[in-house]
Amino acid sequence: MVKAWWGVGAVVVVALVVAAVVAAVVTTVPAAAPGQRPRSAPAPVPTAAVPTVPERSVPDGFPDAGSTGVPPGAELAVVTGDRTFATDGEVVEGLEFHGFVTVTARGVTFRKCRFLGGKADRVRPLLDTEHARDTVIEDSEFRAAHPSPSVDGIWAAHTSILRSEFTGTVDGIKAHTGTVVRDSYIHDLTWFASDPDQDGGPTHNDGVQAFAEQTGVTLRHNTIDLSTTRDPNAAVQSSADDLRVVDNYLDGGGCVVNIDHTPLGRPLRGQHVSGNRFGRASAYDCPILLSTGAAMTGGGNVWHDTGRPIPEPGRHD
Repeated sequence: MVKAWWGVGAVVVVALVVAAVVAAVVTTVPAAAPGQRPRSAPAPVPTAAVPTVPERSVPDGFPDAGSTGVPPGAELAVVTGDRTFATDGEVVEGLEFHGFVTVTARGVTFRKCRFLGGKADRVRPLLDTEHARDTVIEDSEFRAAHPSPSVDGIWAAHTSILRSEFTGTVDGIKAHTGTVVRDSYIHDLTWFASDPDQDGGPTHNDGVQAFAEQTGVTLRHNTIDLSTTRDPNAAVQSSADDLRVVDNYLDGGGCVVNIDHTPLGRPLRGQHVSGNRFGRASAYDCPILLSTGAAMTGGGNVWHDTGRPIPEPGRHD
């Protein structure tokens, strides 16, 4: 896949500490109730180094490091090397992947997994579900063990991402048709001064990027905080039809939400942004930017610090 990026970049530093991992489970287990974590596994024995980042302050009521990712006490077993999951209905639980993961089947579920990736020899994500259907990711973490301008968190299509944490990659999520992200935390992405995919220019970091010719991307009740990433492009960058951005905490970027019809060459359909709270870290004091071929419905978008309505979207191609 060819990456598409907009904006400007800068530096974020990822600290390394020792974390805990062992034992493995790949099995079918009962699903959790909506909005609830699955039951945790017993406490692990520390065995491997996991990249982490400094704790950040997240507004009350929004997802943070304590409410997303692998639950405390969950046992993880290390899986080394790239893996492909091609069996319909498989449930994968309690694994830490030291390699890149691809899904090609229907109905694969990942629970309490950590995706660290490997050393990239090309542009790729820690997890790729673009060619699968009905993938579900719950209570999982995406942290690049080998940060690179070629490594993103996930390339997703027909995928539901719940209570998961993304950090340390260039983009958090590249979202294609049917991607739903809920109750998740995207922060502290990694910038590089030179990106071959940007003709040697710097990386252009997005929390979530939704692509032209895609449809039905939903972002609901997440924290997408790119104020933690110096000079990022946007918390949300989208050229997809039927985008819904609802009840999130959003911050960072040139403009925090950038909706752009120009890659399509036609007006965008179904843009809805409502009930979100915005931080003030955008470079251009710009919570929402709409291109001239993008119209938006919604309301109730406010500054987080005052609760007052944000200004009308900027208009620019």
